[in-house]
Amino acid sequence: MVLSIPITPETEAKLKAKAATAGVDMQTYAARTLERIAARPPLEDVLAPLRAEFDASGMSEEELTELLEAAKHEMRAEHRARQAS
Repeated sequence: MVLSIPITPETEAKLKAKAATAGVDMQTYAARTLERIAARPPLEDVLAPLRAEFDASGMSEEELTELLEAAKHEMRAEHRARQAS
């Protein structure tokens, strides 16, 4: 199938550069990129097990938010500590 998609000159330049880095022409690079995107499962399918686990946990959204915020702060503190040493 041949597909014609209007893109900006800036996007064309970026695609050409990425294609050159990959060692292929822009059409091949764009086709491969679209094929990879099309092969990905929908986000809903990827998140379904996580949603089911969350629902089964009985945790509220507020509790989940607090848990994630605490984990984020802990990770940032660990990152800062690694950079300081």
